[in-house]
Amino acid sequence: MSRLPGFSPQFDSIQQFITTLTHVVWEQKDIGQLADFYATPVVFITPEKQLTDLSQFMRHTLEAMYSFPQRSVLTEDILCTEAPGGEYYTSQRTMASIRHQGEGFFGAPTGKSVWVRTWADRICADGAIRQEWLLQDRAAIVAQLGLDVREFARSLGNAREQLGLENSPADVLHARWAGGPEGDDVEGPIAGVIERYLTMWAGGNSGTVPGLYHPAATLYAPGHCMGTGEAEISALLSGYRASFADSETQLHHLIVRKDANEPVRISLRWSLLTWHDGYGKFGAPTRKPVSISGISQLELRDGLIIREYLGIDELAIWSQIVNP
Repeated sequence: MSRLPGFSPQFDSIQQFITTLTHVVWEQKDIGQLADFYATPVVFITPEKQLTDLSQFMRHTLEAMYSFPQRSVLTEDILCTEAPGGEYYTSQRTMASIRHQGEGFFGAPTGKSVWVRTWADRICADGAIRQEWLLQDRAAIVAQLGLDVREFARSLGNAREQLGLENSPADVLHARWAGGPEGDDVEGPIAGVIERYLTMWAGGNSGTVPGLYHPAATLYAPGHCMGTGEAEISALLSGYRASFADSETQLHHLIVRKDANEPVRISLRWSLLTWHDGYGKFGAPTRKPVSISGISQLELRDGLIIREYLGIDELAIWSQIVNP
């Protein structure tokens, strides 16, 4: 009998359910089995779109596989929490090596191999995934293919305009990224870390908050970038803070894990509804409203962030800035 009530007897844990899904669909390429893992209907959300039809989700998966048929997907971590009634919330982070061999969203095939990190928050119940928030570092793909992310975003906007498709306004994108259970309640020093982290994104400082990062911390940032030490991390983050107006950061879900022989691990799904009103990472100010959707996974040492995996889709941000 399954030790995971409501799920197939083959699964002993929610982590095994998620890793099996990843292997079967993305490495064995058995797209038909998506119906065995996802509920009908399912709510599937990215920083730019929302789908409620499993067949649409399957089509997008097939398109991604056609463009990058050769891939190896490594699950770096899965943080999970269980709510009353047998509902699970999971936050998975993967790192994948993929080869661009087919025509598709990223243009004509280049044959190049790229590394890309992806975050997926999921609500699972009654043996299936009912809702998913997916965030991929698409700017990393664009950069490794030798393209300019700003010009690529502009070309996507031109293509949508020719098709008569309208872009969703920032407040709609912001509202979509919300939802789901609130997550874990925390207090004490960990609550302080989370509050200071969210304050850092809200504004009022030039980069990082003093006393938030360990002196030897490493930030794995969007665009396949990395910074080590507070000076490098501050330089990476200050480009965001310079670009956008001070705004309140909205926390949508929180997981805090204190597992034996592991650092304290935290996953936050959050968003920021702001304005592009400064010179920074995203060029000259346009005064446009912008929605920033994020999933941040933190590891702590001595009460400070020692590693951060920052999930932001910079291509989605550029698309809001350069297109009407």
